[in-house]
Amino acid sequence: MISKFTPPFFIILFFSLTSIAQSQSWQFGVKGGLSLPNLTSSGGASDVSKGYKTISGLDFAAFGSYTISEKFSLEVDLEWSTQGGQKTGLQAIPANPDLAQFFPPGTLYLYANFTSTVRLQYLMMPVMIKNTMNLGSSEKWKLYVDCGLFGGLLMTANASASGSSKVYLDKEQTQPLGSLTVNFDSTGNIKNQLHKGNFGLEGNLGLLYQFRSAAVFAEAGGKYGFIDLQKNSQNGINHTGALIFRVGVELKL
Repeated sequence: MISKFTPPFFIILFFSLTSIAQSQSWQFGVKGGLSLPNLTSSGGASDVSKGYKTISGLDFAAFGSYTISEKFSLEVDLEWSTQGGQKTGLQAIPANPDLAQFFPPGTLYLYANFTSTVRLQYLMMPVMIKNTMNLGSSEKWKLYVDCGLFGGLLMTANASASGSSKVYLDKEQTQPLGSLTVNFDSTGNIKNQLHKGNFGLEGNLGLLYQFRSAAVFAEAGGKYGFIDLQKNSQNGINHTGALIFRVGVELKL
């Protein structure tokens, strides 16, 4: 199961794959840049899981690429990826059952205006097929596209909130819960609330310039996780996803 993967597993698998072929058929490199992740809500979405917007963070990877034919290669990455999202403004707060006596019967959510951020860090291993095409007759400039599946292990998961607001019983903010203003400034580790493993789809489109035994490139792509993020779906379900912009260098051995 993906959820039982550990960091040593990824490292051992990565170097095992790179040792099973002749070195002249392999290229190795590093790439890094900007991740623009978001948390998308799926079936059973609630007011708590809706409304996330994009944040930003780092995304970098080491990779090996094995040449299959003139145009196709198999690429295996070991990647550190930032995921998460942010909500600003009016948002839902699950009503605490221990305080039910203070709410009208049937109250599930309270509402307030503040900022909440979820920031996740994953160790991922994408395995992708890459198609590379020459641009022009010089064979120096190349265009490539790659796509495949990744397995991911959640390394850190932090949530923070900031701002102060009155608390309301309704979305329309017509029924304040008292006259006091609540301070929402807080931080916390939410790793135990989330599934440790994930898998999904990753793809990239890139432009590469080839030297004799090295190449530099820039690429843009995206990834999407198929696994429900939350262990408890009572307040809705989110999925990870991100747009990625990276630059890198590749060496042919």
